[in-house]
Amino acid sequence: MPKRQQPRPRKPDPKLLARLKKPAAPATPEKHPAVQDLASVAGGLFASGHLSAAFDAYQRLVKHDRSNRLAHLTMAAILGHDGQLENGMGLMRGYFEEFPLDSGRAAPERPLVLRMRGFHKTRPIVFKSSGGFRPRLRGGHFTTQFLLLQPDFALRTYTIANDNIARVGIPIEHDLIINTIAEPDIEGRSLEAFTKHLEANPSAPVINNPHNVWHTARDRNYERLKDTDRLTFPETRRISFEKAEAPEVLRRVAELGVDLPFIIREAGTQTGRTTQLVTNVFELETYAKDGLDGDYFVIAYRQILWNRKYFRKLRLFQIDGEFYPVVCHIDQVWNVHGGNRKEIMRTDEALMAEEKAFLSDWRSYVGPGNAEHLYWLAEVTGLDFFGIDFTIDNEGKIFIYELNPAMRHSFDHAKNFPYKMEHDLNTSEAFMRMVRSRLPADWAGHKRPAPKAVAPI
Repeated sequence: MPKRQQPRPRKPDPKLLARLKKPAAPATPEKHPAVQDLASVAGGLFASGHLSAAFDAYQRLVKHDRSNRLAHLTMAAILGHDGQLENGMGLMRGYFEEFPLDSGRAAPERPLVLRMRGFHKTRPIVFKSSGGFRPRLRGGHFTTQFLLLQPDFALRTYTIANDNIARVGIPIEHDLIINTIAEPDIEGRSLEAFTKHLEANPSAPVINNPHNVWHTARDRNYERLKDTDRLTFPETRRISFEKAEAPEVLRRVAELGVDLPFIIREAGTQTGRTTQLVTNVFELETYAKDGLDGDYFVIAYRQILWNRKYFRKLRLFQIDGEFYPVVCHIDQVWNVHGGNRKEIMRTDEALMAEEKAFLSDWRSYVGPGNAEHLYWLAEVTGLDFFGIDFTIDNEGKIFIYELNPAMRHSFDHAKNFPYKMEHDLNTSEAFMRMVRSRLPADWAGHKRPAPKAVAPI
């Protein structure tokens, strides 16, 4: 497990601290100059790493601006950073339960797209960037930052928390919902709540039906794909532990019929943060030294090498029934992740040529039979958008590493591998085409009342 990054605050600006000592305005509208000034002070303290002072400032701010999302998110992130994660998450659940709808970008003359989010186990975190410290929500969703490029429609975000959607529903008009909830092991409760809402409102147009997203948990993917001969999804079992040390973990895994070597990872985590390949009991003892709590996936490991010495990960995004290639990552470590692309591929022309071949014609690269199997898989999932990481095994068959909508699309790697840019843009443009195709046919010039903010419950 990576250690939590400790902020190293810069020396606070004396002007900020002086402004913080001034009394805040009495309870008045949030645009009162004194409230705006307090928001500026709090933001400056947080960005420079003075988390305790920032928390105090934001606490004062919410007394006068109760609907301030940034203030609540920042306080929740600080609580999580200080070892009070449950308190931070509780703070955000309470906020979203009361204020599920963001202010968004309202445009009465344009169609309205709602991004649906959930907050059950999503984590508020303190994130260090080049511009200072920022609050973030981690996990549970896919981001539309690089998928909705230059949207010509209005966007707002609705966050499901506890039972708010059951009590107030979605109280504004909308033309389309994009369900960005993507990780059932983090936001399963939100998926269930949204599913019930759609059952009561069957005409609501939605990208990525939440019921279909729920079935993309790793063990559920295995259960529905284990009997097909079209492709291989490795045996994946879910196990719940309570302070389990290595001997108990090994015994429970053996009871499921999974042998060494196997992969173990905490349910609901991405990017390999909690993932370990276990080849012997000593590696398991290290992994479980503090005792394992909660749900874990145990995955049968199979070594599949490309050119006898490399590990390879191919990634496609499926958008509205078509596939778009974004990655052919070749590496010397089994847990292939984007963070170490620069270590090997950037200095090897042959490996980059291999990726270019995949990106330019993925169907020929995987073979026509495998391409047909992937289209079959898209129908099985029933999703409008998802990513799939896979390789081709020694028998020429698709071997799936992961399949869900939780994969991030960005242009990060195109900065170091410029040949990827056109393909990454193709993915973004395909997503935008899908969204536009689901909007009313006469949406150009189409008028609607200006969206109203949701009143507190």
